[in-house]
Amino acid sequence: MDAPVNAPTPSPDHRMLLQRWLPMLRWLPRYTLKTLLADLGASVIVAILLIPQSMAYALIAGLPPQAGLYASTLPLLVYAVLGSSMTQSVGPMALTSLMTASALAPLVAGGIPPLAAAAALALLSGMLLLGFGVLRLGFLTYFLSQPVVSGFTSGTALLIAAGQLQPLLADSTAFGLCALALLALAGEGVSRWLRSPTQALLAGRILPLLVLIALALWAAQHGHIATLGHLPADFANWHWPALDAGLARTLFVPALLIGLVGFLQSITIAQTLALQRRETINPDQELVALGASNVAAACVGGLPVSGGFSRTAVNAQAGARTPLAGVFTAGWIVLATLWLGDWLALLPKAALAATIIIAAARLIDWRMLLSTWRFGRRDGIALLATLLATVTLGAVEGVAVGVVLSLALFIYRTSRPQVVEVGRLPGTEHFRNVARYAVETQTEIVLVRIDEQLYFGNTRHVECALSDLLARHAGAHELVLVLSAVNDVDYSGADWLIRLQQTLRERHIRIHLAEVKALVREQLERGGVLAALDGELFLSANDAYNALGQPQAPDYVI
Repeated sequence: MDAPVNAPTPSPDHRMLLQRWLPMLRWLPRYTLKTLLADLGASVIVAILLIPQSMAYALIAGLPPQAGLYASTLPLLVYAVLGSSMTQSVGPMALTSLMTASALAPLVAGGIPPLAAAAALALLSGMLLLGFGVLRLGFLTYFLSQPVVSGFTSGTALLIAAGQLQPLLADSTAFGLCALALLALAGEGVSRWLRSPTQALLAGRILPLLVLIALALWAAQHGHIATLGHLPADFANWHWPALDAGLARTLFVPALLIGLVGFLQSITIAQTLALQRRETINPDQELVALGASNVAAACVGGLPVSGGFSRTAVNAQAGARTPLAGVFTAGWIVLATLWLGDWLALLPKAALAATIIIAAARLIDWRMLLSTWRFGRRDGIALLATLLATVTLGAVEGVAVGVVLSLALFIYRTSRPQVVEVGRLPGTEHFRNVARYAVETQTEIVLVRIDEQLYFGNTRHVECALSDLLARHAGAHELVLVLSAVNDVDYSGADWLIRLQQTLRERHIRIHLAEVKALVREQLERGGVLAALDGELFLSANDAYNALGQPQAPDYVI
């Protein structure tokens, strides 16, 4: 009888590859009873927060409230397997829900059922994010500057709050305002009076639930208060959503923007908490996890999901240790949907509107507006422009404007680099701006520092700045370009250097280079620049300064 053949043991490389694509394999083998209890406790608190919020965010998107509950189940399980954050909690969010409403409005007006359109949007957004993750394109979100993101977030928050005024005040102005005041007091007011962080956390999550229950009981005694009504628990009707080519073309841009905004939210809070907990986050893996979570949301009849600031922060503060806390949260939501549907149906729409308004108010970042305006008018204008575009044009259009503004600001800044003349600080080998320091200069030599990469978009600006400097130094015959701040040169930049030397040769001016990075030197060699220049390549500005002339005393003192 043949001896049994042992199964091959995965090699370290294969194990690392599996752990990279399935981060769950890194922490699950070390899972303990203590960790289980911590995750279970956190899941209860998050579920208490998530159940009313999920229904409220579905209403923002123009969908039945159960769609928010569905989107808070399977996506949490998928993220637990694929996510690299230990505390991230995914589900519907206010920003993406409003963008979903904006994207679905024309489709619903054209006769497409809202739930089918939302599922198609979530599916397409998830597929795009999955593709970005596989191709490692997480860096694309970095083109959204912080002021632009803040402007978009604040503008969206204003839209969300304004959109909830009608359901808040529709049945009874007094009831709506009372619900708003009580929920605000229960959520933040009481927590501020408690010294213990744990007590403040529990009070801030449990008291709003008690207020909602009290409001529901009061509304049940007064028939004129509108409630959610029947909530079908249709978990058995999971299916792959329909997405034809025409619908995909219509939803492509909204799906892309919703995915990027959702990912930006997710990665921001995940990296913040990971830094506090001394953990690491893989942005590309987060793209994969968030993309798969959106595909899962589509399959259960939900709407686009992302990681949320408040939900993830609560998950971490409540003691979650691993993504398994999200799995438990999903379990509580399923149980609540199946067994508490009749009770959830009694929730007043005005109370959920108040919940949404309070959540939206927390998104308005007045501090960022004031800070950016003080720091620089360009960033402040970008923030205000994005905010106004979001409020006046809509959420999807607002984030599109934000992307364009971010790119425009980047192009503007890199196309107008700082080009300064430098001189040597007396008695040192250090060189500084002649306009700001008392430095040594030479008649025959002009040292110029370029503080940006050289590419097709800025060579014209650099040439104009050099012309002005050389016009002020008519006796100079040596131009030293200090490239310590230049980390890249494209073909246009290399070709411009060659042409610049040809132009200055007629004026008997040689071009020298100093402090050139190794990568840039290789680029210049490949482009034939070093061979075309009349001057030399110096290791440092000080070497060029000593080799090309004799110093003169500073002509002014600061």
